[in-house]
Amino acid sequence: MEPQKSGKRSLALPITLVILVFSLIGNVFLYSQFLQHKQQIKYDTGQRIYKAAVASQQYASEMLPLLDALLQSKALDERLDVLFHIGKLSAKGGGLTELAAEAAAISGDSAAWDTEVPAMYVSNAEAGLLAAGRYEGALNDSDAAYVTGLRGSYETLNGVLGKFNANVGETRIAVIRLASGLDWMKLAKQSMETMAEQAARPVK
Repeated sequence: MEPQKSGKRSLALPITLVILVFSLIGNVFLYSQFLQHKQQIKYDTGQRIYKAAVASQQYASEMLPLLDALLQSKALDERLDVLFHIGKLSAKGGGLTELAAEAAAISGDSAAWDTEVPAMYVSNAEAGLLAAGRYEGALNDSDAAYVTGLRGSYETLNGVLGKFNANVGETRIAVIRLASGLDWMKLAKQSMETMAEQAARPVK
């Protein structure tokens, strides 16, 4: 009887070890899946930030030559063509709102990142420009002053957003890094201040 008891005890230890090993493997697998899922969420967030930043860059930089064309225009037909392109370009201005929304989500301070500011900036600029120069000949002094002032705002905005490294989209690690808020939130804050200042001015 005694030898049988000893045999049972000797099997218990390896069985327990096998169970522990499988349990450990399972836990490691689940944890690795958790980390992978977390990284994917950061990558998706980084992708949204990247796309919003690039669209914002394009919006600001492409607006400048259109504003120059308006200032140099000598006829209504010229301006109508330019205004058509400004209307199309305004769609890219949505990137400014998306960038502010991503910054608000990361910072946890939605009040400091009012997404209405960039939306108002884009819509006010479009409305003001569409109302300017609706007559034959060159722009009058009032309209020219408005467009010139607006151009200064876009030039400042372009200078700020131009510091965002558009090449980060080429590597996954760099895109994931964006989700932490590093390298771009300061630029987004500066752009918000520029837009808030312009948005506070009366629409043409």
